[in-house]
Amino acid sequence: MKRKSQRITTGKDEKGWPVRLSFCESAIRKQDEYVLREWSPWVDMIVNDTAARVEENGQAETLESLCKQGCPKRELLYLLGMCENRGVTNALKATGYNSSELKQKLRDLRKCANAVWRINGYAVRNHWGGTAFAMFLEMAAEKNGKPSTLAKFLDLDTDLEEYASLVEHAARYLGGKSDFYLNLAKAMLVNFVQAHTNNHHDRIVADLLSVMLGLRYGEVDHRIWRSNYHRRHTHYRPDPADSPALRAKKTLLECEAAIFYRVDVGQAKRASAIPFWRK
Repeated sequence: MKRKSQRITTGKDEKGWPVRLSFCESAIRKQDEYVLREWSPWVDMIVNDTAARVEENGQAETLESLCKQGCPKRELLYLLGMCENRGVTNALKATGYNSSELKQKLRDLRKCANAVWRINGYAVRNHWGGTAFAMFLEMAAEKNGKPSTLAKFLDLDTDLEEYASLVEHAARYLGGKSDFYLNLAKAMLVNFVQAHTNNHHDRIVADLLSVMLGLRYGEVDHRIWRSNYHRRHTHYRPDPADSPALRAKKTLLECEAAIFYRVDVGQAKRASAIPFWRK
């Protein structure tokens, strides 16, 4: 008898997207609020650097057109300046194993989880397991007073399964090839413009983004991206096999990854800056 594994089954072509983008946006927004409030000199450095790049690329009037319609210039330049891609580009850099090796290691982890499950006698809390070893662990869990440290091993199989699922999720959806962070950074800029002007201004925003992403980035590219991102944003679809606890952990991992990449952009722009992780 084998324990049922939890694996990613949601594909890129299926309706829905297994990353909770709205939560990631909220995490970045909170991070930005802290940075804008507490690290003005650092923000000014980003703003000045971005303004210079806008000027060099002949988009100063484009920038001013949005400012005249209600976008605060400092925040606009900051959000634009943070639109750089971040994230490792392959499984080796993300996990220490290449793609084929990682698949094997994940299989090994799940086999290990199944072995632990068997050794624990298919243990369920408040119910005696099927092996003597499991009974020892159950006894530790049921003792009055402070639980023994042994009791935590009753959940080891679940921890291993969840760990494998989190690694798999990160490698597939949070790495550089997925443009995970860049999509979020662009969304933060687009949402800011929409909130202050009541319009998406696709051509203008695309012209500004070309300063950061290259001259080939145009209005058509931007409209296609915005449509795809909106679909992913509004059609969050977690893996049907995930437990509620695992879904919550994946969301937490996504938010932490989003904040990490946001910090990484800032540190890359000023390597000597004091780390500004949120409190």
